[in-house]
Formats: sequence, structure tokens, C-alpha cells
Amino acid sequence: MSNNFFPTRALFWSFWANILFLFGMVGYSLMDVFDYMRPNALNVSLSSSIYVILAAIFVLDSTLQLLSVYNINRSTPRYYPMVFSCIFDELGSDAYFLGALFAAIAFISSNTVWIFNIVGVGGFVAGAAINMIVRGSSNLYSWANNLNLLGSLLYLLTILVTDVPLSHLIAILGDFVYLIDAILYIICWTSDRQLATAQGENIMLVNK
Repeated sequence: MSNNFFPTRALFWSFWANILFLFGMVGYSLMDVFDYMRPNALNVSLSSSIYVILAAIFVLDSTLQLLSVYNINRSTPRYYPMVFSCIFDELGSDAYFLGALFAAIAFISSNTVWIFNIVGVGGFVAGAAINMIVRGSSNLYSWANNLNLLGSLLYLLTILVTDVPLSHLIAILGDFVYLIDAILYIICWTSDRQLATAQGENIMLVNK
């Protein structure tokens, strides 16, 4: 894609972060629905490996978010909330990935995996909450931020609920909310791109 499509470096990294977010949520939605409908259809090792790959996608996604914020002028509105939001997203993604990896290779106890997962989801909740400190530039932007927080809270509830079938249903609902959220962020990114008419212009860059 040409420089005309990406007026700023921040928009370049943000674009790919949003694409990965959408791709990852499509993967999680398909896997969780399939596992619920056909719980024993996939080999446990294969299923665990797919979840590790999906978790790794979100580690890359959060890293690209940090790169996008790094390329924004510090005088941009919402700059510091975005920085801290991205840091918590990165920490959450790393912890969630380690939880998925350790679960796949049975390297540590299930209780320790649960701790990694709770820390990971806690990071997502904190990042989403911080991202709402400053109101978005549009109603669509605000809806995207609200859904991001709702999705992270549903994931947190999934880990805390002990009833397995109910927990699985909540996870699927969280996937659906996050999937809609990913689409909204891409739409908001398109709006940001239209506002960025010159390299280095301060914009209300959208990050999940």
C-alpha cells in the first residue's frame, strides 16, 4: 500500500494492529463455538496448539499498538491514556499467551495456568478501562471503547465462573462482543485516516 493510504506511521501500525485484532477474534469465535458444539471433535493437543497461536496473534497485536502510539506526537489528545492502555494490553497479552502455552505443554499446574489467565484478562480489563478515561471523538468511537471493556469483563467472568458449560457460553458471548468491537475499530480507523491529511498531524488515533 502506498504512502497515500497511510498518511502517518502511527496509522500504518494501527491499521495492522486492528487487522490482527479482527483476525484473532474470528479465530477465537470459530474455535469456541466449535468446541462448544463438538467438544471432543478436535484432538486436545491440536486444539491447545491453535489457542496458543491465537494468543500469540494478540501479543503481536498489542506490540503493534505500542508502535502506533510511539509514533504519535505527545501533544495529541488522549496520548498518555493510550500509552498506559497499550502497556496493560501488552502485559495482559503476554500473560495470556504464557497461560495458553503452559496449558498446551502441561509444563506447570492448572492452578498456575489459571493465575496467568487471570493476570492476562486483568490486563485487558485495565487497558480497556484506562482507554475510556477521555471520551472518544465520536459516538462510534465511544461504542468501540465500551464494547472493548464489556468484552474484557466477559472474559474475566469466564475465568471466574466454575460451571464449565456456562463459562463456555460466556466466552462465546465475549468473543461475539470483541468481534463487533474489532469491526468498529476498523471503521473508526478509516475515519482517523481521513482526518490525517498530513504526515505528523495530531489525530485521535483509535486503538483497542
